[in-house]
Amino acid sequence: MHPFQNRLAVSLAIGLATASAVSCLAATVDPARLTALATLVRDPAPRVRLEALRALAKMPSARSAELALSVLDQPMDPTLDYALWLTLNDLSEPWIAALQSGAWSATGHEKQLEFGLKAIKPEQASRVLGQLLAKNPLGRDGAGPWIELIGSAGTEKELRALFDQVATGGFDDAASARALRSLTDAMRLRKLKPGGSTAALATILDNPSDAARVEALKLAAVWKDLGPAFGKLATIAGAPGSAPTVRSAAIEALRSIGGKGAIDALAAIAAPGQDAVARRAAVAALAALDLGKAVPAAVDLTRSLSDETQAQEFWRALLRVKGAGKAVAEALPATGVAPAAARAGMRVAREGGRNDMDLVLALGKASGLAADTQAFTGQIVKELAAKAADKGDPARGEMVYRRAELACISCHAIGGVGGKVGPDMTSIGASAPIDYLVESVLLPNAKIKEGFHALVVTTKDGNESTGTLARETPQEVVLRNAAGAEQAIPKADIAKREQGTLSLMPGGLLDPLGEQDQLDLFAFLGRLGKPGDFDASQGGVARRWQLAQTFHTDGQAGQDLWPVTARADDKRWQPTTALVKGTLTRALIGQALRAEGWSSRLGVFAATEVTVARAGKIRFQLAAGAGAELWVGGRRIGGEGESTTELPVGTHRIVVKLDPKQMPGSVRLASDDVAFVLN
Repeated sequence: MHPFQNRLAVSLAIGLATASAVSCLAATVDPARLTALATLVRDPAPRVRLEALRALAKMPSARSAELALSVLDQPMDPTLDYALWLTLNDLSEPWIAALQSGAWSATGHEKQLEFGLKAIKPEQASRVLGQLLAKNPLGRDGAGPWIELIGSAGTEKELRALFDQVATGGFDDAASARALRSLTDAMRLRKLKPGGSTAALATILDNPSDAARVEALKLAAVWKDLGPAFGKLATIAGAPGSAPTVRSAAIEALRSIGGKGAIDALAAIAAPGQDAVARRAAVAALAALDLGKAVPAAVDLTRSLSDETQAQEFWRALLRVKGAGKAVAEALPATGVAPAAARAGMRVAREGGRNDMDLVLALGKASGLAADTQAFTGQIVKELAAKAADKGDPARGEMVYRRAELACISCHAIGGVGGKVGPDMTSIGASAPIDYLVESVLLPNAKIKEGFHALVVTTKDGNESTGTLARETPQEVVLRNAAGAEQAIPKADIAKREQGTLSLMPGGLLDPLGEQDQLDLFAFLGRLGKPGDFDASQGGVARRWQLAQTFHTDGQAGQDLWPVTARADDKRWQPTTALVKGTLTRALIGQALRAEGWSSRLGVFAATEVTVARAGKIRFQLAAGAGAELWVGGRRIGGEGESTTELPVGTHRIVVKLDPKQMPGSVRLASDDVAFVLN
């Protein structure tokens, strides 16, 4: 038995043997029973801790809540997290009473306090929030959970104090951005804003930090009634010197606020000759307010859009507006639409549960592209399946699958890596015949897997959003669209929600591919999950990577090893994923780093992350050729072959350093002692 499986079996055996005994301790609030549960809630076996948590829920007391929260001192998982959330809600009243009386002190238990206040209902948290803030005034760095808690549970009084501290410069840039985001959430989800005047928002819009300005603009979008701040908003949206993120946020705020002033400002930005990024955003925003004025600008954009990724973003934003597809289709010229713009528009018009064939046909005609997919009958599907089995190359097919324009990776996961929009593909080849796979790709609406129908949400302002349901809370619905991006929609803003009849996967997806590419892709899908190079069901190997490289200029600055200590959110990293068999090839590294040669580089670095559940000696197996080095926590622990190091419980960053003069054909990092972080 695999060592990890053995430990899991032992833990489950302990949990099952103890579960009935734990439940028996939950009859009444008894000191002896609480003492026993105090031990069990710290048991090494997660199942035992879970049973202890649910037993504590049946013994309403402040001590029960205290013991329940102590489970946070040990490794958590989603099941334990949910069990603790349930337990805290069951014990909320005695815990709140202990907070109010001072019997339970937050000092030294900040992590537990944060979890508890976020777990209970906002109206319950608000009963103690003011008292707690009086004892814990917000510092300049906004440390602790208080800023977010004010947004989720604060009254007008706490929101007022938070807004004033931002307006008077009482926070640093990072804390200011958090505070503004919290104020936005309070309005978006609870329709609550600070009492008194909010005119100071005009001053906050001048914050030198782009991150804070973006959050201030998002706040303006939900507050709407801006007074003197509106003129400044329009100025920011039209300022070519502003950062793209700032201009986009200002344009979205204009769309949200609406009115003649917003329409005029957006029309000016959407005019020919303006900045291309801002112009695309302005056209989509203008369409939501005045579709007639937006259509000529949208048509003009289709003549010049040459980047398909940017074009897809534009079409997704534009087609959220009800009726936009039909209006643009009717206005398109007979010729002159850029092929990239047409391909992107044809794809988006048929994805996410849409089937806007008027626009598809018009774009095909205006660009000279084929607009209709062949009508694949059952016989043709069988013929293609047979050809794929006979002539398809699964290795080449994997590279077709990874092409950015198909977006397979952003929608589907293999081995835990990839998108969550569509079904997991890890074992699809082992569980489904190849003719089913061919039909599913070519005719995505023929058989839609349960749970992957599009959800169509129409908001009160007339916008339509489609996607799968990522999650739902009492306050909002979160959709995951065809690009894998999540969109949170407050329930108070929803006019209608309904299950779509079409698949999120667009029809005609393979139209741009030649026959051999299609056969290779089907051959790859048909091999997924079967023993060999295309079985991603086995763990213990790094699949998600970030890549970086250093140059002589880094060496001159003494930064030739910056990647070994750089955080995952450092913008210099480039993301990529390993092949299904777990190898990161030289070609994939070159593609991600856009490398044409390696001679001028000092080092090439590949980083991944692991989670250690039990502290101790950890073994890694690295296959990366001569000159490779393995680094953990800024320390070099080995190279090619096996390396061993001691690691504590938690998440750790692992970096492989490669010599550009000895670039290996592939890199593979494996370990049976850790869980590699995937998504």
